Amino acid sequence: MNGKRGWIWMAAWAGVAAAAWAAPVRETLDAQSDWLHDVSYECEDGAAEGTLTVRLGDDPVAIRYFEVPLEVWNEFKAAESKGAYYGKNVRQRYERQYGKSRQEIFDSPLPIQTQVAALCAFNEECEAVVLEGIEKSRESIWVAAYAFTRTRIAAALVRAHQRGVRVEVKMDANQAEFAGAQKLIDWLRREGIPVTLIHVAGEYSAMHNKFMVFDLRWVIAGSYNFTTVAQVSNWENLIWVDSPDMAEQYKQAWDAIASDEIAEPRDEPAPKKKKASPDAD
Repeated sequence: MNGKRGWIWMAAWAGVAAAAWAAPVRETLDAQSDWLHDVSYECEDGAAEGTLTVRLGDDPVAIRYFEVPLEVWNEFKAAESKGAYYGKNVRQRYERQYGKSRQEIFDSPLPIQTQVAALCAFNEECEAVVLEGIEKSRESIWVAAYAFTRTRIAAALVRAHQRGVRVEVKMDANQAEFAGAQKLIDWLRREGIPVTLIHVAGEYSAMHNKFMVFDLRWVIAGSYNFTTVAQVSNWENLIWVDSPDMAEQYKQAWDAIASDEIAEPRDEPAPKKKKASPDAD
């Protein structure tokens, strides 16, 4: 290993503090609308913000809006036109989740307690750690990549595949639309390496993981995307962990990564409006 990097023994702890949560308060609303259905609001007792849930038109999948003030919910309930209020005061104003949350899809096995050997790398040191992990692998490499355009890393994966290592890649579908990524994906697929593009519902959502699992023993993870920009321009970090226990947890997380079944509707039907007054917005 390069002298700039050193092995650090550590005890990795992941603990969950038990909290006495108050029972959530949930209200429902009959929107009396052709396109706004199953409206509800849920918050902790006494909280000033909560989660507002709606279903649009014939779409069976609900949209959840987070950290919506209780004041907005009360105004929503009192509004003469629920659809108009939703469109103006809710739709584009709060973070939202379309469909199931990641917690509903993948129940994290953490917390775990284990002792690991770990190596940390920063900036231009990151690629060398990735390449070493690929070269050391003899059985399997599981890749989760938000962005992937770095040909040196792709070439190392191809060499691993050619020597009999099982290599599979999952990548964010939006990032895969860039020309450099498309070229790399085509190359990997021609070489026989499966590349699965992950389509995530929601305007600002992504398959944002950046990790690899080697031989179900080693894991690399961090901020480092597998791109040239990450290698030469960004402030990045990467951790290498030698732990079969943690490798198994990351492999379970990799297995759980899948495209959302239904894409979020981009064009919601506009509510019917009453005739506006001359001074209306």
